[in-house]
Amino acid sequence: MPALRLLRAFAVLLVAAAPALAQDELGLGKMWTFERPPLAYLEREYGVRPDEAWWNRMRLASLRFGRGCSASFVSPQGLILTNHHCARDAVAQVQGERDWVRDGFVAAELAEEVKLPGLTVQQLVAMRDVTADVSAGVLPTMDAEAAEQKREANRQRLLADARAAQPRLEPQLVKLFQGGVWQLYQYRVFDDVRLVMAPHLQIAHFGGDPDNFVYPRYALDFAFCRAYVDGKPADTRDAHFAWSDGPQDGELVFLTGNPGGTQRLLTQSQLEYQREARYPRVRTLIDHRLDVLRRFAAGDPALEKRLRTSILSLENGQKLYRGEHGALLDPAFQAKKRAAEDAFRKRAEAAGRSAEMVVFDELARVSQQKQVLEEALHLQTAGGLPLLLRALALLDVAAGDPAKGELALAAVCARDPVQEALFVDHLERARDALPKDDPYLRALVGDDESKAAAAKLLRDSKLGDDAFAKELLAGGTAAIDASTDPAMVAARTIRPLQLRNQREQARLDAAEAGLGERLARLLFAVYGDDVSPDATFTLRWSDGRVAGYPYNGTLAPWRTVFHGLFARAAEFDGVHPFDLPSEWLLAKDRIDLRAPVDFVCTVDSTGGNSGSPVVNADLELVGLLFDGNIESIGNEFLYGERVERSVCVHPLGIVEALRKVYAAPRLLRELAR
Repeated sequence: MPALRLLRAFAVLLVAAAPALAQDELGLGKMWTFERPPLAYLEREYGVRPDEAWWNRMRLASLRFGRGCSASFVSPQGLILTNHHCARDAVAQVQGERDWVRDGFVAAELAEEVKLPGLTVQQLVAMRDVTADVSAGVLPTMDAEAAEQKREANRQRLLADARAAQPRLEPQLVKLFQGGVWQLYQYRVFDDVRLVMAPHLQIAHFGGDPDNFVYPRYALDFAFCRAYVDGKPADTRDAHFAWSDGPQDGELVFLTGNPGGTQRLLTQSQLEYQREARYPRVRTLIDHRLDVLRRFAAGDPALEKRLRTSILSLENGQKLYRGEHGALLDPAFQAKKRAAEDAFRKRAEAAGRSAEMVVFDELARVSQQKQVLEEALHLQTAGGLPLLLRALALLDVAAGDPAKGELALAAVCARDPVQEALFVDHLERARDALPKDDPYLRALVGDDESKAAAAKLLRDSKLGDDAFAKELLAGGTAAIDASTDPAMVAARTIRPLQLRNQREQARLDAAEAGLGERLARLLFAVYGDDVSPDATFTLRWSDGRVAGYPYNGTLAPWRTVFHGLFARAAEFDGVHPFDLPSEWLLAKDRIDLRAPVDFVCTVDSTGGNSGSPVVNADLELVGLLFDGNIESIGNEFLYGERVERSVCVHPLGIVEALRKVYAAPRLLRELAR
């Protein structure tokens, strides 16, 4: 259905609906999908009613960047704007002996733009509701696993049909409202992406971990890349955001991007599983990995360079998970979530749907079973050790899966002290979490200490030798089954445990999927379909206003300026992470210290929105999202905007950097067109 007819079809429903009701009562937020724009809400709230061309341009100018970020086209020649922290892994892969991540990079000419192998950006070009197709043939008499198997077969058929019909597009099936709605999205993929400009790491990451998820903020977290087609810059004349001088205080703005995931539709019992099982496990994993990597980085400059981006990512995750877990543990948050669910229940009962409320009890039982499974599922594994991953792949070959032979030989089993230390930590966490008589512990650790057990396995196993592995593979099932290599012996214990855990996970996931669909149907019956689904790392848009907020007994300004950047560095005597690159210190007298650096607004964002463009009603780029404040972390589970804010780079801050520090006239001319 063309976009204009799609919008008109939904408009009839949306006039009578009240999106503010679900937002306020359930805390579902404003991560709207492009196929379901709440037109009446926009007109009522802001007095705007965008037309078809507006929606299409905003969608086509917005990009999914790599595996976990967002971006946008900002010129007619395929120029892409995203965050430095989104591009830095790709930059690290191509910098060689240089240190472009730390020292920055500017391509003075088009020919100097550097290809970033393996990096893609995806542009959403088509959307279609396939809810009925996914559920076709699913009968009420089927149990949860059979129903999910049928849905999965339908999904695979839909993807195959889409690829056959449009081989140049990449299809994705998008699950919304816990499976209450399914969309088929199709993407144009740009696989020739080149680095154009990146600032110093320390200006993009100024303040480091202490300032992460904090505002006021003074970071210019931006980078420019370019999409190429057939060796030439992509033609994006009809799919880019024009550059602007930024927003005004109180101005209406729109965020577009690919939020990675929220959990606002989860029930209290599902959040209890998260609070009691998932978050403690993940937080422990992150804390331990950071300790290991920091220890290696501190003792070797070469290792520091290799591990730098991993450490930065883990630091971000550590603070994020700590904040989200803190929200789940907060009695005030729990009371708000309980009130939201109680309101949902009361409205359902008032609508004569009391019998359907049993879905909450059934979800509670599934959540309890997931909590029991959590540690075994994630700890009875190879722990990331290539030696054991190779052994497990060989067992798969012996079990009748010859394709795994290539995987077994592809595993790089050269000794790596960092990887081995992480494996020792995995064993330590397993000893802390699993029962003392657990078969995994008996097989992998026995009576030894974790470090001694790992050292013994690595010393005695020959499986790291490619020639030995090839000989086993050539001997087939008989040779693999007869092998007494310590890694093969350990793998024979791990594999059945993994298979048992994976089967139980599949059963619980199938049950939760079916119950999620039922919950979504109940949600639609009570509130109508004018509600925002949880994030799925697919394209969304959000509305909000530029606004400061009260904090720490004072006020946070709507925007920060360069005066504050240099002052914060001075207040900490330039000690890391509040140090500035020498190029910035030398440029201080040239920089307009009143020029804005960052600003905040009330748009709804989460992880995955990093690199998202912020635009005004005229589709001019007014900002680049890179973070949220600490108060916004609880938005993962329950949306609010009293003091919760998204933190964005101001375009004038970028221009000031390009003009006064990086001498990038070519880039400035392109942005000014």
